[in-house]
Amino acid sequence: MCFLLLASSLVLATSPASLDSLNSRLVRTQNLIEELERREATAVEILVALHEHLQTARSYYNRLAEREAEIMQQLADVRASYDRQDSVRQMLIEELGDYLLFLYAHRRYVRPAKLFDESGLDRSIRRQAYLDFLAEKAAREVVRLSQSSDSLSRYEDSLQVLHRDVRGLRQQMAEIQERIYRQEERQASYRQQLSNEIAEAEERASVMEAERRRLSALVAQLRVSSSEGSQSPSIPRPGSDSFFEQNRGMLRWPSRGEVVRGFGIEVHPVYGTETVSDGIQVATEMGASVESPADGEVMYADQYMSLGNTVIVDHQDGFYTIYGYLGSLSVSAGDKVTKGRPVGTTGSLPSGRAGYHFQVRRGGEPVNPLSYLE
Repeated sequence: MCFLLLASSLVLATSPASLDSLNSRLVRTQNLIEELERREATAVEILVALHEHLQTARSYYNRLAEREAEIMQQLADVRASYDRQDSVRQMLIEELGDYLLFLYAHRRYVRPAKLFDESGLDRSIRRQAYLDFLAEKAAREVVRLSQSSDSLSRYEDSLQVLHRDVRGLRQQMAEIQERIYRQEERQASYRQQLSNEIAEAEERASVMEAERRRLSALVAQLRVSSSEGSQSPSIPRPGSDSFFEQNRGMLRWPSRGEVVRGFGIEVHPVYGTETVSDGIQVATEMGASVESPADGEVMYADQYMSLGNTVIVDHQDGFYTIYGYLGSLSVSAGDKVTKGRPVGTTGSLPSGRAGYHFQVRRGGEPVNPLSYLE
C-alpha cells in the first residue's frame, strides 16, 4: 500500500503550479507578439516582447528539465525499493512453503507408544493444536504476501504511467527548444531591421541638421541682400522697445492648434537619435489660415527643402518669423504685412497631420516661440 501512496505523490509532484504559471506567460507573450506584428508595431516593441517570450520559454524549458530529473531520480529510488521488496517477498513465499510442508508432515507423525504414556494423549492433542495454529498463521502470511504481490503489480502500472509522463515531458521540452530556436531567429531578424532603421533615422537627423543650418544662413543672406547700400547689413539686435519684447507672452498665434513638436533638442523614443528644432510644429485643421503676429516685410515666400511652402517675415526690429509646411502661400517676397494678415494656409506635417511649422528668431538666433505667444 505504501508503494501506491508513493506513486500517487509522484504523480502529484509532476504538476507544480510554477509550470502552469510559466505556460500561461508563454501563451500571453506569444499572443502579444502576434498582436504587435498584426498592427505593424515598431521593431523595438516587437523585440521587447520577443525578449520576454524567450526568457519565459527558457525558464519553462529549464523547469521541465528539472522536473524530468526529479521524476527520474524518484523512479530510480522507487524501482530499487520495489526490487528489494519483491526479492524479500519471493524469499518469504518460498520459506513459508517449506515451513507449511514441514508443519503438515509433522502434524500427522505421532508414535503410537506416546499415546499410551501418562498424559501422552493430552500432549499429542496440544501439539497438534499448536501445529494447526502455526499452519493457519503461515497460511495467512502467504495470503498477505499474495496481496502484497497484487499491490506491487498495481504499482508497476503506476510506474508505467510515470514513464509515459517523462516521455511526454521530453516531447514538451523538444517543442519548447524548437520554439526557442525559431524565436531567436526572429529576434536576430528584428535586430537587423532595428539597426537599419536606426541608421536611417541618424541619416534623417543629419539631413535635418544640415537644413536647419542652411535656413539660418538663408535668413542672414536675405538680410544682407535687402540691406544693400545700408550702413548696417548685419542682423540688428532687438532692443527692449521692440514689438515682440513689449508684447512677450501676448502675441496672437498664427493659427490655433496643438503643439506636437516642441522647441529645442528632441531624443527619438525608439532610435535614440537627437534632432534640434528651431521652432514648433502645430497641428490644426487642414487649410486653416496662418497669420503674421506682427507687422513686417516678406523676405521669402517659396518652396524650401523639406519645409515645403515657406514664408520668412522680417519685422524690422531684429525679430524674424518663419512659417513652414504651408498648404498654400498668400504673400510674395517684398510684400508688406500687417498684424493678423494671412501669409498662407496650413498644410501637412511630417507626421501626416494637418498643421504648420513656426519659428521666432531674435537677432538671427532661434528662440522658443511659446515664450512670446499668448
